[in-house]
Amino acid sequence: MFCKKCGVCQSFNQQNLNLTKFHIDGKIVKINCNICNYFLAIIYDDKIIDVNKIIDENIENGWRKVQLNRDKILYYILSQIIYPQIDTPKKDKYECYYDYCDKNDDVYLRWLDGKPVGFYTIKHKGTEIISCEKIYQMNTIDTAYIRSEYRNQGLGIEILHDVIKHYQDQDIGFSKPISDGMFQVLKKFLIKQKEYRLRFWEIEDGGTEGSAKLVWFILKKHFKN
Repeated sequence: MFCKKCGVCQSFNQQNLNLTKFHIDGKIVKINCNICNYFLAIIYDDKIIDVNKIIDENIENGWRKVQLNRDKILYYILSQIIYPQIDTPKKDKYECYYDYCDKNDDVYLRWLDGKPVGFYTIKHKGTEIISCEKIYQMNTIDTAYIRSEYRNQGLGIEILHDVIKHYQDQDIGFSKPISDGMFQVLKKFLIKQKEYRLRFWEIEDGGTEGSAKLVWFILKKHFKN
């Protein structure tokens, strides 16, 4: 198989994956380059899933909710392999590693020319936080990611438009910490969409009283500095 890192076709090694804890069944094999150990693809039910190639030529461009096992695997690849290993999060930009989403979270993939190029996940209002016995006070964007080669094309702004389409006239939370990249997206959005300045919140502990801050208020403080 072709290794993007080596730049040539290489032999590969295989690693069996057990993803049942992520509610993904079936035989799943991870393929890595034998030379540099770079991730190449996943084999699922004897089919190769390579996110660098067209996965579904019939799917329209846009955000689509994850429902199929195939799409759960694509989300796994993006969130647990590509993002942490290739687009490694930078602490100085308040980026952090993501756990695989919880069972009741909604996951959306961004499709572009038949390929998945990003995702975002939603914690629903009323979802219990086991660690602190609190619940989410609003629907919350918990994680978001666009592959580095597809950034600066307006896909981050699209996330916000897609979310407010699903939750019209509702407050929307953003899990703390909000990355520098997402703050830039929010700034661009809220400068134009004034009606959402009192709708978007940075939250922790589910956004309970005293643990939520208006994103616009945070941005205004940054404007002054």
